Amino acid sequence: MEEPALSKAVDVLSIVTLFAAAGAFTLGVRAIGETHDLQALYWLAVGGLLLRAAVDMLRPRSGVR
Repeated sequence: MEEPALSKAVDVLSIVTLFAAAGAFTLGVRAIGETHDLQALYWLAVGGLLLRAAVDMLRPRSGVR
């Protein structure tokens, strides 16, 4: 069983990662508006990866794979 402090730390890290993903998506949308295609693609990809990381941290594990 996990320690409650460790569980809270993972929750906080997941929330910080979620806000970082939102920031990356915002930068990507801003770059699209300024027609900087490569920069927009980069920030949208970073946002997607950060969002997936945040969700994976919160997803319960059912067993060993």
